[in-house]
Amino acid sequence: MNAREIRKLITVDDLHANCKLGKRGCWVWTGPLHSDGYGAWNAAGRQVKAHRASYLLQVGPIPRGRFVTHTCDNKRCINPDHLHLVTHKTLYLHNKKNGHVARGERNGFATLTAKDVRRIRKLAKAGKYPHRTIGDMVGCHQTNVTRILNGTYWAHLK
Repeated sequence: MNAREIRKLITVDDLHANCKLGKRGCWVWTGPLHSDGYGAWNAAGRQVKAHRASYLLQVGPIPRGRFVTHTCDNKRCINPDHLHLVTHKTLYLHNKKNGHVARGERNGFATLTAKDVRRIRKLAKAGKYPHRTIGDMVGCHQTNVTRILNGTYWAHLK
């Protein structure tokens, strides 16, 4: 849904009617929530995240490639003073720093377990097998073995 459509369907008063004053000056969304915990506004059969609508209506347009995030780290806050624009990289680094990035087995794309990674490291340390053979032994590609061993993958696992 684009900015023009949102402005036609949602007003600032609509947003304010669905929030209450919280700690640290947050305007806490009391309406429906999106599956990821952010406030959600259902408009014309589509869902709009409340913090994005708040930013759009009270601050200004959201340029392509930018994300609205919270300085207060409260997903339900719609206070425009707590919202700011960031790039994808900045958002990722912020989420990583705060433990919001799924790593290891929590990552939905992970095919290895922590036990597999420890086995890979143990086999490599023994120095008997090339990466391809280790990969075959644990059921992954040799590239994954290399990346695990050089710290690109699974660096958080000690």
